[in-house]
Amino acid sequence: MARDILTVPVSTVASEATFSTGDRVLDAFRSSLSPKIVQAIICAQDWIRKNSKPISIEEDLSEIEMFEQELTKLGVDSTIIDI
Repeated sequence: MARDILTVPVSTVASEATFSTGDRVLDAFRSSLSPKIVQAIICAQDWIRKNSKPISIEEDLSEIEMFEQELTKLGVDSTIIDI
């Protein structure tokens, strides 16, 4: 019964790895960076690694065409972008 209650779920191991910097060794260049910059680099690397899903151009293209049709119906020129 104790094994059933006190076991560590597998999902906690993955989350610990997310917040751990165990394999991320700082060399001379990286050690000169500020802690905020190092944290930003680590976060960016994690985001890049996790966003490796395939890009569906066809879905994006059909969505853009739909938006262009709606803009045309409203009388807005879709080639002019005012930023």
